[in-house]
Amino acid sequence: MSLYEKVVEFVDTAFGGKKPHFERTVFWTKKFVPDCSEAHEIVAYAHDIERAFRDDSVDHGDYNGDFYIQYHPEKGAEIMEEFRREHGADTSTIEKITHLIRAHEVGGDAEQNALMDADSVSFFETDAEMFVREKAPIEGYEKIKAKFDWMFNRISTEERKAYARENYEKWNVELEKVK
Repeated sequence: MSLYEKVVEFVDTAFGGKKPHFERTVFWTKKFVPDCSEAHEIVAYAHDIERAFRDDSVDHGDYNGDFYIQYHPEKGAEIMEEFRREHGADTSTIEKITHLIRAHEVGGDAEQNALMDADSVSFFETDAEMFVREKAPIEGYEKIKAKFDWMFNRISTEERKAYARENYEKWNVELEKVK
């Protein structure tokens, strides 16, 4: 079993099943990273692992606030670093994965931006509907609208925004109905 396959098994178990968002983030990462390696695929699949261990009964603030920008990626990197060490990943692979997960919300270098962009495009394909149908009635229009705008506007190139634009616009129309 490859390290990637072990990661998929770990993440799926932690979340209680497969998440289309992770599969689509891998798809988009492969599209956005010309020399996509196993490390890139691992990060794409496991970038949100912190959420599997989060106490959702606590209010973590705005989706683009400090918790999501700082704690979420840092804790995810820690979880994956421990997992990788337990499964014998070499040091360079561990460093690459940690480097990428730590910046998956805000980007940085070209590879970090590619992961961030893949995360956003995938979000609008797979998770935006749940935010409209389930979260908006509870958390409110403004909070979800801010999340949508932030997720779209953080995409680092116009070319990549084009992949998300149709779904971004579609889910904003649906969100207006919740207002």
